[in-house]
Amino acid sequence: MRRVVLWMLGCLLVLGFQATAQAAEPAKISRNEATSSFGQDVVFELEAESSSPIREVAFLYALGVQPGDVPAYTEAEAKWQPGTSIKASFTRDTSVEFLPVGVTVRYKWQLIAEDGTITETPEQSVLYQDTRFNWQEKSERGITVRWYDGDAQWGQDLLDSALGGLDRLEQRIGGSVDDPMTISVYSNTRDMRGALPPNSADWIGGQARPDLGLIIGSIEAGDQAELGRLVPHELSHLVLHQATDNNYGGMPVWFDEGLAVANQDSPDAGFKQMVERAAKNGELIPLRALASNFPSDPEKALLSYAQSESVVRYIESTYGIESITKLVAQFKSGVTDDVAVQTVLNRSLDTLDSEWRATLPEAQGSGPAQSLPDDTAPADRFSEQPRSSAPSNPSQPNAQAVNQAVPLWIWLAGIGGLVLIVAGTIWIIRSSRQPRY
Repeated sequence: MRRVVLWMLGCLLVLGFQATAQAAEPAKISRNEATSSFGQDVVFELEAESSSPIREVAFLYALGVQPGDVPAYTEAEAKWQPGTSIKASFTRDTSVEFLPVGVTVRYKWQLIAEDGTITETPEQSVLYQDTRFNWQEKSERGITVRWYDGDAQWGQDLLDSALGGLDRLEQRIGGSVDDPMTISVYSNTRDMRGALPPNSADWIGGQARPDLGLIIGSIEAGDQAELGRLVPHELSHLVLHQATDNNYGGMPVWFDEGLAVANQDSPDAGFKQMVERAAKNGELIPLRALASNFPSDPEKALLSYAQSESVVRYIESTYGIESITKLVAQFKSGVTDDVAVQTVLNRSLDTLDSEWRATLPEAQGSGPAQSLPDDTAPADRFSEQPRSSAPSNPSQPNAQAVNQAVPLWIWLAGIGGLVLIVAGTIWIIRSSRQPRY
């Protein structure tokens, strides 16, 4: 009898282990695909079967993460119906949620069954590409250039320009970069506009996404001048982003854009004259006002680029190319431009601004350039007209100027009112002396 009981217990244990093993089996994935339609959407679809009904489905994705990096996944809500056999899908509408051309979307699915079994699919990726054109590409040293108009030599010219810009930048920042970069070149702005975010400014000729290692630009095949301007400029943003990437803060825009303009093979026509003209007219923008954003007005935006380049070249020529390297190291540590300039150049940001201005023509009729007070930026720095000179003593405004500013009719009305007040007072006094009945 004892043997029978032991045999029955053994059978139950075996059956229990088998049931547990069967319940612990992950779901079987029969389909896991992604379809990209440029300018419309990216659709992710999954089909799976499980011995236990699936009660939770999560779709996870990350944009532009480099191979070997640990992605920070974003969870999105997928469409699906619970059951042992499911079909799940997630659609990203790229006409609403913009995706840049050339970005890689890495994704995976997680399924949780009612018995607690968790199934996670291997990570996969899909490339969001502009399928309107037949692209060619060349790659070297981690840089890939893509074009659809022009021959193989034009593609080589694009790549050579990018490599030359990379060499110059590595000398300036004192090191190399490793993350891959992709440059997609359109032959005209009409074609490129379909790859820009909605409501982009009309004057944009190229755009960089340093966080994703992507560049798009508009260059007509064979236009060497624009090639030498745009490719090294936009490449600079990617390289500088990689060299200064940190969790604390970014570099000032004037340094980022100034270095990008200075790195061009083809200088922007008229930038030097633009800065000198602004100096003569008293229209230069304070350097600290260019730390976060440039004006949206096209003319003032161009002046901001021109000023930034001029300042960066002044730093480089006055304090040496090693000063640029040291500033990059400071920005990588997450400090502000005030701290970085003080640490590297041993002067305040406003003093640097004043020193640079002293190398330019003086404002007409304004006398010697005056130093800007520390930690101040005029509120009207982007106004249409140059700022007028402030009174020598702001607490005591010029009385003659005030008198001239008051219209004559106000003076007459004031005098008339005073006469009425005096007459009324006399009448009241006389009335009070009359006998009362």
